[in-house]
Amino acid sequence: MGIGYATAYRAGIIPWEKAGREDQPTLEHLLDREEDDRPDGLKRAIDLGCGRGANTKLLVDRGWDAIGVDNVRQAVDVAVRRNGLEDARFVIGDVRHLVHSGVGSGFDLFLDVGCFQSLDDAGRTLMAGSVTELAEPDATVLIRTGGRRAWPMRRPREVVSRDIERAYRGWSVTAVTGIASTDKAAPTRAPGGGRGEWFRLTRT
Repeated sequence: MGIGYATAYRAGIIPWEKAGREDQPTLEHLLDREEDDRPDGLKRAIDLGCGRGANTKLLVDRGWDAIGVDNVRQAVDVAVRRNGLEDARFVIGDVRHLVHSGVGSGFDLFLDVGCFQSLDDAGRTLMAGSVTELAEPDATVLIRTGGRRAWPMRRPREVVSRDIERAYRGWSVTAVTGIASTDKAAPTRAPGGGRGEWFRLTRT
């Protein structure tokens, strides 16, 4: 995982950042919902596979006590420089082994924009187990898949949905955008940002 992404960052081949920018209005809608569900105030959030930190900064700007984690040092170094956040906001670590990465525990929100599908089956299971161990009882996970042409793996959206359900045992998985959505309050997708789907996970 790390070698492929490190090479891509060095070469400037980062299509996932464009997809994330195009779909940011959808993410903002979903964060609005998370914040509305927490009338006592925002709490701890973690940006899984944060890359160059755009979504970590978004969370901090919205009032979350947020931290980003990624195993590509080059990306994390850029995240610190470009976002004006403290070094402590970012950790160089493996999302498959969060418990031992130094991110802490007791998270209320996990944000995963394209990270899950970049892992193999074993990696997904490890990451889901780490998330479960670090999550508060009422925590939620927001996962954005990249659609059929996701880099570096291309998987049909229905397969990605089953992958999530298989990895995240003990969580309820709801598609909140796309053709699989069962959420009547799903936000309208931004033009150009609708190739992937968003899923919301809650503890069962």
